[in-house]
Amino acid sequence: MNLRFPKSLTFSLSPDRLVILVVVLGLAFVLTVLVPGLKLSGELVSRSAALKWAADQQRYPTIVRTSLETVRDRLTNRGYIQESADLLADATKKLDDAISAMTAPRAGGWLSMTGLDSIAGRRAPALRDAWSKERAALDPVLKFTGVPYADSESAGTVLNAGGRQLEHDVTAAIRIGRHAIPELEDQLGAIGADLQAQNTRAAKQLQLVMLMGLLIAAGLVLLVMLLANARRRQDATLREARQQTTDILRTVKDGLFLLDENQVIGTAYSSALEALFQRQDIAGLHFEELLRNIVSEKTLATALKFVKVLWAERTNEKLVKSINPLGEVEVHLNAGGGKVETRWLDFEFHRVRVDGKITHVLVSVSDVSSRVELGRELQSSHRQAQAQVDTLLGILHVDPAHLASFLSDSNAAMKMINAVLKEPAREESMFRKKLDTLFRQAHSVKGEAAALGLSSIESRAHSFEDDLKALREKPNLSGNDFLPLVIKLDDLLTHLQSVSELVTRLSKFQVPRHESAAPRDAANSASADPEATGPVGSDAGLTAALQQLAERVARENDKEARVHCRGMDQIPEEYRRIVKDIAIQAVRNAVVHGIEPTAVRAAAGKTLEGNVRLDFKNVGEAGYKLSVEDDGQGLATERIKEVAMQKGFITPEQAGSLDAKQMLSLLFQPGFTTMDEVTRDGGRGVGMNLMADLMRQIGGKVGVATSPGKFTRVTMTLPVPRKPADDTVAA
Repeated sequence: MNLRFPKSLTFSLSPDRLVILVVVLGLAFVLTVLVPGLKLSGELVSRSAALKWAADQQRYPTIVRTSLETVRDRLTNRGYIQESADLLADATKKLDDAISAMTAPRAGGWLSMTGLDSIAGRRAPALRDAWSKERAALDPVLKFTGVPYADSESAGTVLNAGGRQLEHDVTAAIRIGRHAIPELEDQLGAIGADLQAQNTRAAKQLQLVMLMGLLIAAGLVLLVMLLANARRRQDATLREARQQTTDILRTVKDGLFLLDENQVIGTAYSSALEALFQRQDIAGLHFEELLRNIVSEKTLATALKFVKVLWAERTNEKLVKSINPLGEVEVHLNAGGGKVETRWLDFEFHRVRVDGKITHVLVSVSDVSSRVELGRELQSSHRQAQAQVDTLLGILHVDPAHLASFLSDSNAAMKMINAVLKEPAREESMFRKKLDTLFRQAHSVKGEAAALGLSSIESRAHSFEDDLKALREKPNLSGNDFLPLVIKLDDLLTHLQSVSELVTRLSKFQVPRHESAAPRDAANSASADPEATGPVGSDAGLTAALQQLAERVARENDKEARVHCRGMDQIPEEYRRIVKDIAIQAVRNAVVHGIEPTAVRAAAGKTLEGNVRLDFKNVGEAGYKLSVEDDGQGLATERIKEVAMQKGFITPEQAGSLDAKQMLSLLFQPGFTTMDEVTRDGGRGVGMNLMADLMRQIGGKVGVATSPGKFTRVTMTLPVPRKPADDTVAA
């Protein structure tokens, strides 16, 4: 369509006059439209933000009420209350902040700028009065910490004293809230209504300003038509911009594409996207199909939900980005020839708005494999450095003689494990026997490492036991199943050697005790001659190690324990290694299985601190007797029988004919345990079996006595040694 103007009009609109007219109309537009419009729009934005803020506060009283009712219901049903308590605390804090801001606004602050201070000020007394009543009732509920339940053998899970008080406080808060919370909701709703009314007035004023702007704009229409030629130049500019956009998409290194509301990829995307995903059929592809088979099903499902959430107008984009499931995600791409290439990709999502409405989601994908690998290398280096520091710190607090003995015994155990792994076997029973031997040796090393506080060695031995446990659970075994154990064994042996070398270096800087170089010599001998069986260390050192072990195990199981040793100075040299291994296993078993949690002991009228007593004495021609007794809950023979049947140690027919002594003997079977889960200190069924095996090797006897709720006593009789050192046991 071609527009023609009269010659008189064309003549009158000379360039100079056109400039003057543009300036005049521009100034008029600025003074009558832009300035007032900007001011009004700024007020609208501020008041809209205030309205949104006030609307947000209206939901917190409801959250408080709902959270209180949920806590009460879960206390009644003995459920988990922490999530509701956290929600209650968060809503209370938000209300504290909001009411404090509305009832005592600072001059010149945000509330003053939005006009909310004057609106809230009129309702401040009612707000403060309603909230102060409810806040006072909420205080004891918010201050509650800990667990509101206690386990009782007779009644099951019941409310403890704190739980009963919490239930009372929650009920009181709900009762007061029936009046206070509706008042809060009414006042907050009234504030929101006042803000809405102010916004409406401001919007009408803005409409008037905009109407004036339209009138002025009409005067500019003529100028727009006169400048129609400029549009052709703009079209050329747009074509150039499109070409530049195409060039950018072709050369950018990151993958860029748009997703529509149906999560379908648009036709325009960067060329790097094809290289990143090793495919070319990307245009029109569903986002799910792009990710399928290259990420896990769980990650895929979470990612699809995440993208769907982005389309919700009420979703806070900045907040939801913090839970992006595709940030540094591991992908497995088909590299051709049956090969799979692993990469780390970082997805970022940005909502695209047109006229205030979300039209697309812009997705940028970058390859961060190098960054992830570098981060892993740095973390690995940090862990290794930290492990070395932890090992050094662990060594420094251990008695040198005790440490030398441990290193010597551990090296001997490692050689035994290595020999067992090399031993040929074909039958299933032989494989099972090898497993039991490996378990006992690894458990012995782990036990003494735990007693000495050498966590780096303990964790490696525990990991070795994990692999052994996996083999024990296999229905059929072969020689190949034992091959992966060599890697863990090598790691443990290498670490023991590095500890031994570190001890040797440290011994050069130690001051000899009592003008004797015994600690240094012991450490050096442990490094130079791993076959040697050095002294266990001082009796006080062994007692201290046992107490340290008991305290650590008790602390991790919410218990308190104390070890009492007597007669340790009477242990003959030939039995020091055996007694040491047995003592470590016995103390750990007593604390894990015998000693009750402090709350249970208090309810039973016992001291909060459980006691484990070790007594070693010479009984003449009969040899020696070692007894380990705890004042814990005792052994439940029916529980032992039940577990034995569940795990196939006995049949139901056999269970019916077992007496108490025979049921207790099941405790010494390899792999038998009454624990449902494996921990670092129990659950593998090795400790008691190790004690029984040590007794069998020297021709000793072991027995168990127990009284429910009172004690458990394990007694071992050791025969008179026939020779100075038992090489078989030391191995």
